[in-house]
Amino acid sequence: MNTSEIDQASLTKPVSRHVADLLRLAWPVMLSRAGILVMAFADVAMLGRYEPGAVGISNLGLAVFVPILVVTIGLTSGMIPVVSQAYGAGRWDECGRAWRRAVVWGGVMSLIGILIVARTEWILSLPWFHLSAEQAAQGADVALWLAPGLAAQVMFAVCAFYLEATRRPLAGLIAMLVANLLNVALNWIMIYGNLGWPEMGAEGAALASTIARFAAAGCLFALIFWQRDAIAAGVRGPWETFWGPGGWRAGYQMRKLGISAGVSNGCETVGFATMMLLAGSLGTMALDAYSISHNMVSTVFMVGLGLGIATGVRVGQELGAGRPQDAVLAGWVGFGTGVVLMGSLAGMIVVFRDTVALAYTDDPALIARVTGVFLVSAFLFIPDSLQVIMGQAVRSLGDAWVPLYAYVFSFIIFMIPLGRWMIGSGGMDERGLAVTIMIACIVATSLLAARFHWLTRRLRTEP
Repeated sequence: MNTSEIDQASLTKPVSRHVADLLRLAWPVMLSRAGILVMAFADVAMLGRYEPGAVGISNLGLAVFVPILVVTIGLTSGMIPVVSQAYGAGRWDECGRAWRRAVVWGGVMSLIGILIVARTEWILSLPWFHLSAEQAAQGADVALWLAPGLAAQVMFAVCAFYLEATRRPLAGLIAMLVANLLNVALNWIMIYGNLGWPEMGAEGAALASTIARFAAAGCLFALIFWQRDAIAAGVRGPWETFWGPGGWRAGYQMRKLGISAGVSNGCETVGFATMMLLAGSLGTMALDAYSISHNMVSTVFMVGLGLGIATGVRVGQELGAGRPQDAVLAGWVGFGTGVVLMGSLAGMIVVFRDTVALAYTDDPALIARVTGVFLVSAFLFIPDSLQVIMGQAVRSLGDAWVPLYAYVFSFIIFMIPLGRWMIGSGGMDERGLAVTIMIACIVATSLLAARFHWLTRRLRTEP
């Protein structure tokens, strides 16, 4: 066997091990995160059969709620590298203490988020969005029913992050499955007014989702708090200060990385929500078609988000265990796996776009418009997933601020003006907004991949 064959054999085993470890962690994370959007899919599908315009009104409320939710969850996601590195280093008790600090931090941030969501009508009434007073009021009514669920979804995320970083991702999947079943049942009652409940339409779907979110969060919190050897695991014990064990100073790294992720995710989500509001200025049919496409893209994106979280955990665990070269390889394995998986899903949507559209609506005119958007949106899958995979990998190396700058540029400075130009001077319909998002995701992926490469040059040379 010559030298090149020896090198190839020595590389194949680590790569295959990393792929296996990544997928073993990622698949329940993918399905758990997909469950969040499957819940939204159930709302869209059931509202699509309720009355014309209900889907669009629901999405106007979500256009404010979701960015605030994503930002708040992001603010707590700094616990992922903290817990995964502690787990890799064998410091089991520190994992639980980090979870307790994240519970308090997430609770405080949730209260702030709920107060912002309560101002939805004012936000939707801004002249920039060209929405009618009736649209703003109806969207605000939906957002008010969604608002309490923000705290529940954040607590679910905090608990899921802890379980995933300590290699127990299946619990989050089971809790989300239960929540989705509950949501469908409650939708049937609250949207249509069955079993004597008043007919609530889009507001009923929002209330059903809020109740389901509290159920999922309660399941995971109870599982963690009453786990075996809870004191040794660090999830129980003296809190010492309001901010948890060790006080404010002990949570510095978690908050720093979380602020980076929260603001970064917020920039992305605000950009996406702005595209939704711009679609509303194109008319009811355009808003419904774009809303359905957005839900489909967001649901598939949960696969990429699961890969991103799993990649970040894998990079953090390898660093914590003192294996820097494996940390580098774990990051690029996540990138390559994202290309393969998301490319396959994109091909499936292109081939079966008519069938997927039928799952959302039975209106022939809307189906025809939706399939046209699907044909463009499918090309979003790869870059949209890669930007989150690389963002998690870079933060797991301890870099908080460069990813933030990359997201601000890609999704705020670059994407929003481009989207306005697409449907204005560019003369395009809602498909132009999908093209805009795709270009912005390519820009973000390029910047983050370059940063990961730059940061890991030194790690690749270490013995």
